[in-house]
Amino acid sequence: MFGISTVWKSGEFKDGQKLMESLVCLGFREIELEYRITGDTFKGIKQFLKMTKDVKIVSIHNFFPVPEIHETGGADIFHFSSEDADERSLAVKYATRTIQTAAELGARAVVLHLGRIQMDILSQELFCLYDAGMTGTDEYIIKLDEIRTLRYRKKGKTLEMILLSMDEIQKVAEKYDVNIGIENRYFFEECPSFEEMDVIFEKFGGGRIGYWHDAGHAQVQENLGFVKVKDLLAAYGKFLVGFHLHDVKGYSDHHVPGIGEVDFELLKEYTKKDTIKILEIHPREAEKDLMDGVSFLKNLGFE
Repeated sequence: MFGISTVWKSGEFKDGQKLMESLVCLGFREIELEYRITGDTFKGIKQFLKMTKDVKIVSIHNFFPVPEIHETGGADIFHFSSEDADERSLAVKYATRTIQTAAELGARAVVLHLGRIQMDILSQELFCLYDAGMTGTDEYIIKLDEIRTLRYRKKGKTLEMILLSMDEIQKVAEKYDVNIGIENRYFFEECPSFEEMDVIFEKFGGGRIGYWHDAGHAQVQENLGFVKVKDLLAAYGKFLVGFHLHDVKGYSDHHVPGIGEVDFELLKEYTKKDTIKILEIHPREAEKDLMDGVSFLKNLGFE
């Protein structure tokens, strides 16, 4: 069964009951709660869940709900990779709260972003070269190498801090019987990289910490020339907790499935009976297009 992230409608509905109704009326019975939801909206969601027994919260995207010390919230407001002890402590603290909330709601997994390397943002320069049709040219390859080199040079103790944080998160996840999905990221400077995942899963793989495959992010990384989707899944698919399903055109993501470049047949090969499948769709996408995307996936036998 497919689930859907609240992100598709959370900007439109601040009333939690209306937010849930907007998704359930389309036939969705599995929901992912995402990090833009405030405590007030969450109260309405809980009221809805008390009245509706056939709807399940299957996953929650950290940090949830919006922390009271932050105005807007977000998945990257605190970094598990930070060398600043206070920031890293806040990341663990509010992720712990998310895991506790997941356990209370009966959700199976919490999705985490781990942080980023503090480096100059070169992605826009790469996007401009991509738009100019220069992939494969010497200039493009030089820019890719420049980004890779800068990331390596600026990494500091990022991986060490991630491992320290995940050691704490693993214990919390065990306590509350909730799986953790570490999400692959959109920007190359974000964590974890392909190589960092290898170290993380070497230490924690087989426990509560697994891999969350964002189909769009992975395709963008392949399109830009960093990592191929098939290599990512071949290496870490055995740790798969769940999917964020959406399509990609170039480096534009969160489109409905079936209109872009994502190979959903490949993703299907890694899907197990208990794999969580969440449509993570941008609010710009119309209801009809969303439902066409659902039909596309069903026709593939993905469900």
